[in-house]
Amino acid sequence: MARSYYAGIDIGGTKIYVVITDSKGAIIASARKKSKAERGFATVMERVHSCVSEACDMIGIATADITVAGVGAPSPILPNGVAVSAANMGWRKVPLVGKLSSLLGCPVYAENDCNAGTYGEYCLGPGKDAKLLVGLFMGTGLGGGIVVDGKLTSGVNFMGAELGHMTISRGGRICGCGKKGCLEAYASKTGMGYKFKEEILCNKRESILVELTGGVYDNVKSSILKKAWLAKDEVTVETLTEAAEYLGDGVGSIITMLAPDMVVIGGGVFEALGRQLLPIVRRTAKEATYPVASFRDTKICLASLGDNAVALGALEYAKSRFAANGAVG
Repeated sequence: MARSYYAGIDIGGTKIYVVITDSKGAIIASARKKSKAERGFATVMERVHSCVSEACDMIGIATADITVAGVGAPSPILPNGVAVSAANMGWRKVPLVGKLSSLLGCPVYAENDCNAGTYGEYCLGPGKDAKLLVGLFMGTGLGGGIVVDGKLTSGVNFMGAELGHMTISRGGRICGCGKKGCLEAYASKTGMGYKFKEEILCNKRESILVELTGGVYDNVKSSILKKAWLAKDEVTVETLTEAAEYLGDGVGSIITMLAPDMVVIGGGVFEALGRQLLPIVRRTAKEATYPVASFRDTKICLASLGDNAVALGALEYAKSRFAANGAVG
């Protein structure tokens, strides 16, 4: 009997990350490349093909030998495989699934990257027993996903569950999406950049971030944030605490609206400082939940898959769609 191989592909604004697993779910190969999104959709697709080929070469197979591939991309994905809009990639209504299935020579299914990450935490992480799971991932931006009874949900138009773009401050900070006052504009590394510049450049406060970042405060690396936090840099501690509090407000609103049995929090910031920040999120989420008694029924915990969350989640999603369509892997 022929062996089965599955590919999970994480496409981001700066990197492409690919994992290959066997039929038991063990990762047997991986590869990564810069996405070079500034060169356009066609270039990114060719680089995805190259990255998958590189991973396949490690185990002596061709891309066409892959049973099914799953893709997580920073855009809502329609049922026809079209990526609606990826601001950080410069994409608008691009044929993501059609192009990749043609290049790879195997079936391809795609989902929004944070939906995929949430599904990964449901299938392989702490959320596997949850009936209603919400995932939130804080990095450059703030993404989220919702799994109900084992299925991703994104509304009637497949563009919902954009949890980072709920408005929390009318007329507030400008978000990367163009709106004002989104949760992402406060609870993300982009939001932290606003605060760092305000405190260091406008209010002339001292901070070791000046040295650690070379004076560039947009999208500070999570490793640098951790180093500054552990050094008890006041600007960093205050800014991260504020971001965690805003995230907690968002979590409290989600609990009030949906009453999930679990909220999983991940992304680069929480991979670096989850132990320090999660208690802040829990405290402010409790304060923001109504009725307060509802808070007791929701477990708030850290994601477990790290860098593999989107790739493995996309892979698991593709396997489920492949099976639902009557295929055998």
